[in-house]
Amino acid sequence: MFLGVDTGGTFTDFVLFDGQGLRFHKVLSTPDDPSQAIEQGIRYLGLDASVLHLVHGSTVATNAILEHKGVRTLFVTNHGLEDVLIIGRQTRGELYNLTPEPEVAWISHEDCMGIPCRVGADGQELVPVDSNAGDILNRKLEQGGYDAVAVCLLFSFLNPVHEQCLAEEIRPDVFISLSHQILPEYREYERGATTFLNAYVGPLVQRYLRRLESKLEPKHLFVMHSAGGVMNAEAAGEQAVRLILSGPAGGLVAAQEIGHQTGVKKMITFDMGGTSTDVALLDGSPSMTTEGTVAGIPVALDMLDIHTIGAGGGSLGWIDAAGLPQVGPESAGAQPGPACYGLDGERPTVTDANLLIGRIPATAKLGGSMSLDIAAARQVFEVFGREIGLTGMQAAEAVVRIAEEHMAGALRVVSVERGINPVEFALLCFGGAGGLHACALAEKLGMDRVIFPVASGAFSALGMLAGRQQGQFSRTRRLLLDDDATVSALSDLFAELEHEAAASMQGLRLTFERRVDVRYAGQGFHITIDMPDDENNMQQTLQQRFERAHNQAYGHILQRPIEFMTARLTAVVEQKPLEFPRCSTRGKTLPVGFSDVYGVGTVPHYRREELAAEFSCTGPALIVEDTSTLWMPEHWKMWVDSYGHLMLERT
Repeated sequence: MFLGVDTGGTFTDFVLFDGQGLRFHKVLSTPDDPSQAIEQGIRYLGLDASVLHLVHGSTVATNAILEHKGVRTLFVTNHGLEDVLIIGRQTRGELYNLTPEPEVAWISHEDCMGIPCRVGADGQELVPVDSNAGDILNRKLEQGGYDAVAVCLLFSFLNPVHEQCLAEEIRPDVFISLSHQILPEYREYERGATTFLNAYVGPLVQRYLRRLESKLEPKHLFVMHSAGGVMNAEAAGEQAVRLILSGPAGGLVAAQEIGHQTGVKKMITFDMGGTSTDVALLDGSPSMTTEGTVAGIPVALDMLDIHTIGAGGGSLGWIDAAGLPQVGPESAGAQPGPACYGLDGERPTVTDANLLIGRIPATAKLGGSMSLDIAAARQVFEVFGREIGLTGMQAAEAVVRIAEEHMAGALRVVSVERGINPVEFALLCFGGAGGLHACALAEKLGMDRVIFPVASGAFSALGMLAGRQQGQFSRTRRLLLDDDATVSALSDLFAELEHEAAASMQGLRLTFERRVDVRYAGQGFHITIDMPDDENNMQQTLQQRFERAHNQAYGHILQRPIEFMTARLTAVVEQKPLEFPRCSTRGKTLPVGFSDVYGVGTVPHYRREELAAEFSCTGPALIVEDTSTLWMPEHWKMWVDSYGHLMLERT
């Protein structure tokens, strides 16, 4: 039996696949100990954990970074480079603001240590590690009470001998993160920051996963990583920084599977949960990036290109200094949550607004069991409305409209601002609150198609089950694309990475996907392109692919030498993909009830699980299920495809 679990800021979602069908469940998250919510969900589903193949999307690493609650970490580098993480790139988020808000420093000078040693740019040792370095380092660790140490030395991606030497000297009770293992690539600031974050959250993730495994004792425990694959729990503990997008990555993996099923290759994904909204663009496959940031610090690992904003169902309404209503990014979270959850929430949220204006039926039960308190939602909005001169209902509608403007802006970031016309794409909406705003957002961007997939309220958890077990490997080598000898050297480099992957993922049958970072000589940034499978005319093929990608990104090509910077290998475990069941065909489906929607009138609602394949209806209507709700306004038509996905078109 396969169980996908996605731990979010407000809800923990479950998708169970027993080989015959899918079951969904949702419980409130337990931020202090996420494993409690997982245990609760497994008990509710009546499962024996010992037979489960459990795939988990964890927010432990992300939350620790966002809240600055990692462990005390010592950063070790070459003498003279101690302040590299403090100096950073000297980029400014607000270029024309003369009084910008000062950034909170991630690390103090006292937590940085320089070691007298040096490897040159050719990988040759210039200055050996001092014989007393180990004793000095351990004394510093003991005196400072450090739980982890991050070691990032110059050119360790060419020759890691100095990092290995220091690691052998460090006492065994300290978590060690070495840059040549975490990110063997050039750019010491990004490599150092990524290595530091891995040490900063590593002990927390390791303890959490070990505790979860000890409590549940599942047959297998895997964790989704930021590149959209899954890794075993032991590897996840050692490379915790790879879990930064653990949950949202599941949604993109599932979205790609939906694209295969529906034949819709161009999609913009819209994942609205309780705390945040994640958006991304798929053109056949999800985009990848190595330029991610978390809380202002770079994470230069392979990860899916996802844009996140603080707008979710739990986003709080508030009034700014000018007396105008605003929404988010602060969230009510799981405790106390929106006022309508009945957990003593006293401030209005987007979920309260949707309930009050009727987009969520008052009779709905979240997760199939949690009743909603519409009186509490009405009360908080009447108070909120009086402060801005509106009725409670008008204030609720205002909060919804403001939230939708924020989310439309996020969708434009991944489409219009990158020169992509969203009209050519379908909007794939999911997350517990995604269906409530999907049609309105599609209209704002001029889009005519919306897909509301199976398991929409627990879609990222579904993606956990569809994820491939894979590992990411990379190495920087600067090579000019000038003759066949360079191509041969590149092939040798990939052979080294394949050997490393085989050693890391012992006993598993692997297939490999190869990519390279390429740029014109002298440029500061690169473009990542796929390596051709055919070795014939490889040099010419690589040049053509790079020039085509460069022209698309920048509108021109240059008469300059082309150079490779980094080889990237994805090692994928050969396994049979899961095949999800098709939708059953029944008779004509009738509404299960009617309710009033503010500004619209009385609308029918249908139960999602009762909809037959090929059933269709027109808006306005509500499609209700235990984990989410779809609001379909006028001028939209919906039909059910053979897999049970709801396909919407604007009429």
